[in-house]
Amino acid sequence: MADGYLGVGIFFVLGCLFVGGTLGASWLLRPHHPHAEKLVTYECGERPSGRAWVQFRIIFYIFALVFVVFDVEVVYLIPWAVVVRDLSHVGRGWFALMEMFVFAAILLVGWLFALRRGAFDWE
Repeated sequence: MADGYLGVGIFFVLGCLFVGGTLGASWLLRPHHPHAEKLVTYECGERPSGRAWVQFRIIFYIFALVFVVFDVEVVYLIPWAVVVRDLSHVGRGWFALMEMFVFAAILLVGWLFALRRGAFDWE
């Protein structure tokens, strides 16, 4: 039983040594010439104006989260749609269909919650 873990352990140690060695070599070989111009915040080649700390409205964050939720929905929905026909031949087609309706209903509740909270209202 320990023989199975030996390969994993060796692979893990070699991976850690590779990552550590690569980071160490890049730290030793990098050119290091500190200059005040290099420490300025980079903004697409333009000189920065104003403060670096800008507060964004929370609506942008909520909108991005809603996008991620529905993006993840597609990640689960497309493979399900590909294999649902195969499940119907086995006799689990109705179960898979009900399972997907429950999944879609949970996402619909989340979408309605975001809608009521004003996540889709742009002012």
